Amino acid sequence: MPVNLLFFVMLVWLPANSCSENSYLKKIDHYLNASTVKEKSKYMAENYRSFFMKREGEGETKFEALQSFQNWDGPLHPDVKIISYSSQDSTYTVIFNEQNDFSKPIGYPGWKGTSTFVFNSQGLIREVLYVPDSANLSYKPFLKPALDWLQIHTPDDLNEVYKDNKLVQTEATANKWKTLLQQWKAATKK
Repeated sequence: MPVNLLFFVMLVWLPANSCSENSYLKKIDHYLNASTVKEKSKYMAENYRSFFMKREGEGETKFEALQSFQNWDGPLHPDVKIISYSSQDSTYTVIFNEQNDFSKPIGYPGWKGTSTFVFNSQGLIREVLYVPDSANLSYKPFLKPALDWLQIHTPDDLNEVYKDNKLVQTEATANKWKTLLQQWKAATKK
């Protein structure tokens, strides 16, 4: 009888625990790869907080995080691949690589990072801590051929999206970067 009970527990508990884990990982994957505020916000709790590098201060609110997302990451269509993960209770830590419509055309291999997600009792993300990988390459050498071409062929457009050797990060400039990089690739056959 104890062997049957053990078998029953393993048969019921392990798949249920695995399904729960898969559910959380799917939510994380959808959250990381969302391209719109509507998509992303459905995985976020109302008391959501986002932190960069370390948990310090109040962090970004849900509204602030979504506004920041809409001003750059969303329009560039994140393409995030989860490399590995670990979990304990309702906390998941994922290591990932992110590419997007800016990094792909210039041949940049992407940004690696680690994010820790804490879920609330309703299965929504209530906290995210993002830590970029210190070994990430700079995107600037990858962007340089496009910058050189754009400076010659569309200097006014370039000045709208790149000032003082920095990206101007708004929703409009994200969309303009996609167009400019497509023009560069088409003209140079890169």
